[in-house]
Amino acid sequence: MATKLPKRSEVPVERTWDLGSIYPTVADWERACAALDSELPTLARFRGRLTESAAVLREWFETSSRIGAEVNKAVVYARLSFDVDTTNQEAAALNGRAQGLHARFAAASAFAEPELLAAGPEVFERFIEEEPALEIYRHYLDNLFRQRDHVRSGEVEELLASAGEPLGAPWNAYTSLADGDLRFAPARGSDGQEHPVARGTIVELLHSPDRALRRSAYESYADGFLSVKNTMAALISGNVRANVFRARARRHPSALEASLAANNIPLAVFENVIDAANRHLPIWHRYWEVRRRALGLERFEPPDVFAPLAGRSPDVPFEQAVDWICEGMAPLGEEYVSAMRRGLLEERWVDIEPNQGKRGGAYSSGSYGTRPFILMSYTGGLSSMSTLAHELGHSMHSYLTRRHQPFVYSRYSLFVAEVASNFNQALVRAHLLRQSDDRDFQIAVIEEAMQNFHRYLFVMPILAQFERRIHEQVEAGQALTADGMTALLADLFRRGYGPAAAIDEAREGIQWAQFPHLYMNFYVYQYASGIAAANALADALLAGEAGAAERYLAFLRAGGSLYPLDALRLAGIDMSTPEPMDRAFGVLEGFVARLEALV
Repeated sequence: MATKLPKRSEVPVERTWDLGSIYPTVADWERACAALDSELPTLARFRGRLTESAAVLREWFETSSRIGAEVNKAVVYARLSFDVDTTNQEAAALNGRAQGLHARFAAASAFAEPELLAAGPEVFERFIEEEPALEIYRHYLDNLFRQRDHVRSGEVEELLASAGEPLGAPWNAYTSLADGDLRFAPARGSDGQEHPVARGTIVELLHSPDRALRRSAYESYADGFLSVKNTMAALISGNVRANVFRARARRHPSALEASLAANNIPLAVFENVIDAANRHLPIWHRYWEVRRRALGLERFEPPDVFAPLAGRSPDVPFEQAVDWICEGMAPLGEEYVSAMRRGLLEERWVDIEPNQGKRGGAYSSGSYGTRPFILMSYTGGLSSMSTLAHELGHSMHSYLTRRHQPFVYSRYSLFVAEVASNFNQALVRAHLLRQSDDRDFQIAVIEEAMQNFHRYLFVMPILAQFERRIHEQVEAGQALTADGMTALLADLFRRGYGPAAAIDEAREGIQWAQFPHLYMNFYVYQYASGIAAANALADALLAGEAGAAERYLAFLRAGGSLYPLDALRLAGIDMSTPEPMDRAFGVLEGFVARLEALV
């Protein structure tokens, strides 16, 4: 276990992602941004002319797509440069400038959708007949007219686009505080050894077999956020108010409904997630009791969630993880696997090592025309391997979407994003469980599965309920306070852990400050819906169902060219019903029973 985090400059270059594949140098990025800034005014020549002819409309789509793709590349380069070292002021400045460029592009093109809506769908049916190249935009136009009641005038749309940068200030301040400025006391193990606590090390510390170290790390991490709770409360309050402002500006009844409407998701889908999570809490209560007995504890506590139950857990170097992941994904075919292996070992998609100032957590990023980059802190073990598999699911989804769709559909919705990531994990997990009958290995693999289900089917539904409540408070004109939010979230976790577990209200409740996902308007419930769909699709593939692999690959290639529920129906799952959520909890219960028998 690491005792000191290296500086960014000390990380071997081969263990970092290759941002030079986007722009060879910062100077090249500067030149690209300058060229884009000089080109943005040319978009104005289309104002008032989009319905002049099919040829003009086609030129608009081609021009705005080309410039939009280049702007996105510039934004990705700057943000990824910043995220690997949030203490780097030059990178922070690049990131700020890139966001400004994106806001200027959004403002310069804001006239388009109101102008298209004013024409009516009949005009575009005629244009598509006259210009077959416009056929590709049929879904885009259908989606636009579906939301016509929520698109404002050109002037208002331009103002809303320009407001994007200041409305994003809470998020920017949060990342700087949480990943750059916030400091944590070292954790101390039962042997007296100190270990650094940071966003990049907390997961590893919580997996320690030493309960004293786990508890010390848990308390240090929570106490760090508690020390800035009032600032954190002001930031999340600002973010919620921004969400409510946007919803009201676009005439949505609530921020939740605004978020759902963007992806054409019925409110019932959100309610299905919350209902299933609450109905199946007894499964979690059973799991906590299994862990308590296996660990020989008098009482179960949250720091014990990730304590290892296996006598020995396998060490998984990065290269071994690559092999296991590729073997697990073999049912999707050689083209999928070879692209993934090349990205991991040759094209440097992944920023692997933890370092000082590196943003916590893990994500897959990139844009049209770039590689699908992965940020994580690989620390070995099955948990790190699983995180890598998860992010590779996102990356391969992006890779296939960008290869098969035009720019306008190159971004898939958040609702389907978590399907591919969890699908990868499900296939790799099934492969590992077939690898060995060794008891400790089986326990370790199931524990990794339970950690994943814990995040997606326990923590995220709780955060979704919390998120709904705080938005409702702001919508009702109430203020958000640090202590009020902590008490609210602690109550939700207390119900989740059940009466047999002991929780520290302040330290458990402050988790609202630990999750950047709460700055992404109603994102968290989609983790639960995503793991449900993923496990259903993986079961079909593993059972040898005819056409399952090709249907799934077609779903990945579809990107944003279909509505999310339609894309999942293409893959073979209907998320408008409660059945996938209940099936996911059935898989969870099966793992609990299997673990209970093993320990």
